[in-house]
Amino acid sequence: MKYRYIILLALVNFILSSTLFQLFRINGAMPNFTIVIAIILAALSTSQNAYIFAFISGAMQDIFLGRMLGVNFMIYGLIVYLVLYLVEVLFKGNFMTPLFLMAIGTIIYHFVFYLIMFFIQSTIPFSLMYLKIATEIAMNVLIGYFIYAWVFKRVHGYKLGDFNA
Repeated sequence: MKYRYIILLALVNFILSSTLFQLFRINGAMPNFTIVIAIILAALSTSQNAYIFAFISGAMQDIFLGRMLGVNFMIYGLIVYLVLYLVEVLFKGNFMTPLFLMAIGTIIYHFVFYLIMFFIQSTIPFSLMYLKIATEIAMNVLIGYFIYAWVFKRVHGYKLGDFNA
């Protein structure tokens, strides 16, 4: 995939996530499409595409929406790095792989974000965030599974979990 398409995907994702997708909140949480797309790119495309998407998306979120520069930039890069490591040992065609990767990616994002905010003394009590994080994990896993399955079929030519292909 050409880099201009990755940059365009990051820009469209940022615009939709910061405007239209805000309407679809459940328990104060919304799906984090940046995590979903970064994980799909890391698992099914090249590592360069995944890093470019993660770093551009993180930088845009930090610059336009964040209180600190570099937090999302670093966290999304870390998620892509860990997913690239995990994909080496996981079978990409198993239907459990996207569920596992989306859940782990969302947990890592919130854990590292909470840790950074703790050290700069700007935390929200974890008990208040627990329901929001659990809801976001469920939404990311559900949405991410369907997007992953669709992209997997387009890339590999057979359905996710179809071991007879």
